Amino acid sequence: MNIRYTFPTICFILFLLAATIVNAQGLYLDPSIGIGALPSDNEAICPIPIYTGDYYATGLQAGDTAANFTLYDLNGDSINLRSALQTGKPVLMITGSYTCPVFRGKIPLINDIVQTYGNDLTTFIVYTVEAHPTDTSPYFGFINITQANINEGILYDQPTTYGEKKAIVSDLLNDITIDAPVLIDGPCNNWWLHYGPAPQNAYIIDTTGKVFVKHGWFNKYPDDIICDIDSLLGNPSNCGGAADGSFEFILASADTLYGAPGKTLYGSGLLINNSTSDVLIDVRRLQNNMAPDWESSMCLDACLSPDVDTTTLFLAPGDTQLYTMYFFSGDNIDTSSIRMGFRNQNDNQNFFVQWFHGITDSSYIDTTGNPPDTTTGMIAENSIAHQDIRVYPNPFTTTTTIYVPEALMTAPIELTVYDLNGKLLRHQIMNHTIHMLDREGLSKGMYIYRVKRQEEMIGQGKMIVY
Repeated sequence: MNIRYTFPTICFILFLLAATIVNAQGLYLDPSIGIGALPSDNEAICPIPIYTGDYYATGLQAGDTAANFTLYDLNGDSINLRSALQTGKPVLMITGSYTCPVFRGKIPLINDIVQTYGNDLTTFIVYTVEAHPTDTSPYFGFINITQANINEGILYDQPTTYGEKKAIVSDLLNDITIDAPVLIDGPCNNWWLHYGPAPQNAYIIDTTGKVFVKHGWFNKYPDDIICDIDSLLGNPSNCGGAADGSFEFILASADTLYGAPGKTLYGSGLLINNSTSDVLIDVRRLQNNMAPDWESSMCLDACLSPDVDTTTLFLAPGDTQLYTMYFFSGDNIDTSSIRMGFRNQNDNQNFFVQWFHGITDSSYIDTTGNPPDTTTGMIAENSIAHQDIRVYPNPFTTTTTIYVPEALMTAPIELTVYDLNGKLLRHQIMNHTIHMLDREGLSKGMYIYRVKRQEEMIGQGKMIVY
């Protein structure tokens, strides 16, 4: 019997065969959102919308089919999602930007993942829009540089061209060792818009092209990226253990913060797991007495929007987490106060309460209209004996500067650093008004510094390494 096929029937059969082949490879991805050829350096960045919504709700969700794309690294080398999955390994995609302190803090974990799971998992970073540029933040709708960026000098405008974006990526890679490839989103932010605007979200894509796990914030409790990876790979895991440890809170700044109207005031503290077990810490605004045109937000393992009043922090044994309280002051002279609570989720007796007060005053405006010190609040209590002695940045990660006015340099200046038990860790002579102190030998935590001139105490305060 002869079977005659019409042309439409033949096309349909060919389509089914192609779909069967693609599905057999597990790579039936949505149409590409890639950027095609490598963009030129002078190609303009498309307008970036403001997004202040839920990072977990935006983008793709578990079970969705991933969209294929091709993106390029700083050297112009490309990675294509479909090609990466054809190696038979799932893919972990993590977003970030140099101006996101949370992303910078997660790089050691990313490097550990690359080293531990490199044979079974392809990991790369997608570099998207700047989270905290010196102009408007796309996640706040106003300028929010963050104290960490001020302390570390990571101050960049949102790039306007692909070349400017590459230049910031270059600075990142020169500053921090990253073991995963860093791919740069296209000039029109194709990846960021499709996979969801967020400072640092993450996806695990299984070998069929489906989203296995989505993190709105990468590895923020209750999400655990190691547990997720082990679950996909079928590895034994110790996830979900008891979090019966304890913690302490140490105020790292003054509790009263001063600045010029319209400026951001920064307060901070350290949350320290001083036990041998994990601990879960509920962080909550207990009172929020804001002036009409003021806003506030907090930053821990994630920087939260002003409308978020509570979060939970996971701390492993021995870990320290910097807590930052932001006051976004209005244009008029005013005051605001916030009462924060930090409570051990599994021990009601292990809790701390801390007030932060923000005060704006015209005396903080000089003749140029600028506040005299952008770190007001971070060093206010560091100079007890003499108000002109300063330590900045404080807290710091690698080096800090001790400044002693020239008028006080009439005799040798001694700088000493002690731990909280009174053990002497550093003794140095300052021969110049500016003295650089590196963190070598100082682990994360709080220290006491003292500045003497011929046995006369002229400065004393707290110094924080994180």
